Amino acid sequence: MKTLAVLVGLLALCETGWAIYAPYRVPSEAEWQAASAEVRKHLGPHDLIVFAPLWMDQVGRQHLGDKIPLEMAARADNDHYDRVWEISLRGAHAPDARGAKVIEERSFGSLTLRLFYKPIEPVSYDFTSHFWQGQVSEVDRRGIEQRRSTTLLPRVLEVDYQPRRGILAPVAGDHMTRIEFSNVALQSRLIVYTGVHDYYARKVADGAVDFRIIVDGIEQAHIVHHNHDGWKRFELATSAGSKTVRFEISSPQPAWRTFGFHAEAR
Repeated sequence: MKTLAVLVGLLALCETGWAIYAPYRVPSEAEWQAASAEVRKHLGPHDLIVFAPLWMDQVGRQHLGDKIPLEMAARADNDHYDRVWEISLRGAHAPDARGAKVIEERSFGSLTLRLFYKPIEPVSYDFTSHFWQGQVSEVDRRGIEQRRSTTLLPRVLEVDYQPRRGILAPVAGDHMTRIEFSNVALQSRLIVYTGVHDYYARKVADGAVDFRIIVDGIEQAHIVHHNHDGWKRFELATSAGSKTVRFEISSPQPAWRTFGFHAEAR
């Protein structure tokens, strides 16, 4: 009992010490303002702003949220940005800065500001931005196609509790949904991201989604997406030229399959 009392006393001392010390490890308002002012002073048109660790994102947006538009906050990846501004705490690094070259680093108290550089990757066609060009139809079990009057809408998808810009294309019961884009300016690669939108949909159902990519009538990929796949990336080699690209979405268990995707030709 005496040993237990000593251990409990030591634990109480540790907890008290941590409670006193912890506030001094949190960045002050002055530190945030100084680091944010430096970003604002040098921010370029193709610059990305990130925070590390991830839990600092909400705090960071309180100071720089007006410089983080929807396209940046819900980006599929960082390939559109040639410079990355990272505000970090205690040596953390954001995934968006991985593989980039540090060209500047400054400390603002407990915060570290780093500027990274990496080559930018041009996009020849963004399917989400051109959602209005997609023709939507449904194919029943007999193979009969029926044109839908529903207009596609771009959405900010929630995948793995993160915002993702894309096209919401829910599975239509036992039908297959076709989304066709004509005269797409393809280059050397097609970059595709897939995910199941909405936490509740992933909670109440776990059916796989079949996602097919067809270019000029030839199937290029058949992707089976599950809840646990998160925001999944695929790359397809393509030949340059004006092509017809079709996406097909279906599921053997269609309930709550709120499927979404984002695709770009690069």
